Amino acid sequence: MEKLFNDSFENWIFDLDNTIYDIKAGLFVKISERITEYIMTKLSFTREEANLVRSDMYKKYGLTLTGLMREYEIDPDEYLDFIHDFTHPELKYEKQLKLSLKNLSGRKFIYTNASQDHAKNILSAMGIEAEFEKILDIKATKYVPKPDPKSYETMLKSFGIFSNQIEKSIFIEDTAKNLKPAKLLGLKTVWMENERNLEDYKENANYVDYKYSDLKSFLNDISNRD
Repeated sequence: MEKLFNDSFENWIFDLDNTIYDIKAGLFVKISERITEYIMTKLSFTREEANLVRSDMYKKYGLTLTGLMREYEIDPDEYLDFIHDFTHPELKYEKQLKLSLKNLSGRKFIYTNASQDHAKNILSAMGIEAEFEKILDIKATKYVPKPDPKSYETMLKSFGIFSNQIEKSIFIEDTAKNLKPAKLLGLKTVWMENERNLEDYKENANYVDYKYSDLKSFLNDISNRD
């Protein structure tokens, strides 16, 4: 892999869930359970039926919410409020992570298929909210999720990243298929390794420039030029 330098990039774009925090923290399991509970309650499905719907919607649309909106006409705000309504005792103040982010040259952003409130709760619990200039959430993309290319067009406009800055921009994400549109646009890409999305990575490995086990390892590998 090509060596990463602090001044290599002007724009650092981070996914939220399973990227900012380690996937081993288990928060996404809670979100998945909340999604299943929402489908069970809202659509009067059994748990087994709800799990199938959740999985099918994700595979078909790239985001369960998108499928539920299109096929079941659910209210997206109600859905997002419900699935993110839980505490985060697993997350602690991350002093070293905060310092590593602060030391990055350039602008830092969060780009997530979740809600802004959820993102702020996560970042606040870890003590790193102030390190990011802006959060782009699913509501701000008008519910067009990653990996839809239209979502990335919105992202670039929202963050003020112009065509001559794209090669100086890098996107860090745990789902490899979400890196594909970024790579095709010309951004550098980083995949946060995890078994949950391993098959997805195998299908999209050509669109991944760097692989790291977690965000701390990635940030620790970034050097200043002598």
